[in-house]
Amino acid sequence: MKVLVVEDSKMINNTIAKKLKGLNFEVFQAFTLSEAEELLDKHKFDLIILDLHLPDGDGIDIISYIHSLHETKVVVLTSSVDLQVREELFRYGILDYIVKDKNLLYSIEEIIRVIRRIEENKNEKILVIDDSKVVCRQIKKILEPRNYKVDIALSGKEGFEKLRNNKYSLIILDLSLPDQDGMEILEALRKDPKFNMTPIIVLSGMVTPSIIRDVLKSGANDFLQKPFVFEEFILKVDIWIDYFKKERKLEEMTKELEFINQNLKKLVEEEIQKNKEKDKLMFLQARHAQMGEAMSIIAHQWKQPLNAISLIAASLGLKAQFNKLSKDEMLELVSKISQYTKNLGEIVDEFRDFFRPKKEKTKTTLKEIFEKAKDLVEPIMKDKNIELDVIIKGVKEIEVYENELIQVVVNILKNAIDVLDEKNIENPLIKIEIDTNKISIEDNGGGIPDDIKDKIFEPYFSTKSLNGTGIGLYMSKIIVEDHCKGELKVENTSNGAKFTIYCP
Repeated sequence: MKVLVVEDSKMINNTIAKKLKGLNFEVFQAFTLSEAEELLDKHKFDLIILDLHLPDGDGIDIISYIHSLHETKVVVLTSSVDLQVREELFRYGILDYIVKDKNLLYSIEEIIRVIRRIEENKNEKILVIDDSKVVCRQIKKILEPRNYKVDIALSGKEGFEKLRNNKYSLIILDLSLPDQDGMEILEALRKDPKFNMTPIIVLSGMVTPSIIRDVLKSGANDFLQKPFVFEEFILKVDIWIDYFKKERKLEEMTKELEFINQNLKKLVEEEIQKNKEKDKLMFLQARHAQMGEAMSIIAHQWKQPLNAISLIAASLGLKAQFNKLSKDEMLELVSKISQYTKNLGEIVDEFRDFFRPKKEKTKTTLKEIFEKAKDLVEPIMKDKNIELDVIIKGVKEIEVYENELIQVVVNILKNAIDVLDEKNIENPLIKIEIDTNKISIEDNGGGIPDDIKDKIFEPYFSTKSLNGTGIGLYMSKIIVEDHCKGELKVENTSNGAKFTIYCP
């Protein structure tokens, strides 16, 4: 918005300009009438803030330079209170007449409120039903500069036709119309559900207490006598437009709440289904990630037997080539190959049940679960020289989904192994403590940074720079807390990270 401030007081002018510039307005300043006229010749302004008394002339003369108050808005800010001039300026179509208060900042806030109001008024339509063209022109002249869109109907019939085809925020209705009584129109509007909430201001040249009473009891929101005071008319229009906007917003919110209430069950069911689908996907991703982990463990454990078989085969080939293979040597080497082959089969058997789903809970102990998990990762721990310290304080049967809980323990152990390996920890150690209904796994890898400790159980959050899916701990928490009705917690100790699984 391009604003011209015309005010001979430099202090007041500069204060207003500074405030408006802070609100991103493009501000020009004039301290005399001649300066203002010169700027008006060069620029087209959206708003003029005008003092009426200037050192070289009357500020009212500036209005003659303005082609249309609809395009260039005017707010008068003056120290004088001349009621006749004030009313005449409103007749011209000024936005407001603000008397300079001792508190200048309050006066400036009044100007800003006026600016905001005209911005908000752009979508508000008003219908005037009045057979007087003079009154209709006056209303348009004072409301259109305030950005209200004003439609005119010179009869009741024309008014109803416009109401059928448009939506209005306010109806201004004359009681005396050539084709229909204004009271009949008022009563008809209030019987129509479409216009129940639309504010109606009634105008009339006849004023008696009984007329006012009948008008208000028939559903009018307000009553004004013709000829009306322009400033009073503007204030009432603004008040009832604000009322309608609030009622409209309240109605929209009510409808939204009714829709939510009516569809709450459906929305909840849809969200539950979405969450189920999400969990299915997460489980599938977790299963694939665990299968990848398992394959890497199997591959690691197969290396030694396969290397041994390869060496035996090479030895058999060389001795056979040089006819140095005796029967006893051949039997011994074949026996070793058979043993290594058996070892390979046993490794596969260990993992066969690992991913076999068990829908029923089984009775077991946390000690048995740990032992089965340890068997799967122990070769890697030995290869990386990681010491395992196991303390058993108590053993008691619990009823859980055994394979799922084994997967959780394997996942936490594998995470600890990875941390110790990545950080090249000297004397790497994993300490296991098993009690009747809990198992804790603690490493000496230094712990989890505080800024991410609360995030490690979130889906897709991973601290691993490579090959980290970010679903292992998320799914572990789901398995322990949702499936087994237990609890999975993590804390940092003086050594490193400590995960504890509690089972009921």
